[in-house]
Amino acid sequence: MEDVRIYGDFHGLTPEKFEMIKDEIPLDQVDYEDNVLRIDHEGVYIDMDDFIERMAEVLGDEGRGAVEFIDHVEWEVTRYTIEKGRISSKKVKVDNVLDAHMRDHGL
Repeated sequence: MEDVRIYGDFHGLTPEKFEMIKDEIPLDQVDYEDNVLRIDHEGVYIDMDDFIERMAEVLGDEGRGAVEFIDHVEWEVTRYTIEKGRISSKKVKVDNVLDAHMRDHGL
């Protein structure tokens, strides 16, 4: 199993803004089209904090984004959300999600 899985998208990223950040993207799997940047990674751990902060700065009030960071080692998911230049995050233990699913839907 890989250490992490990271995926997400950023909306409202103009071509000029994409040019500003394209060399700062810490992932190899990226797709930019129609003002949307999509990222994906499955493999070794990558620190995303600086990049997410940079994206919030570049997107400003006009853009939005969301990133799912699934840590297979710590068995937790962190969801980062960017809206109006602000970052929020929520961390959930995967076991808690699985337990709730099993409680609600059975095996």
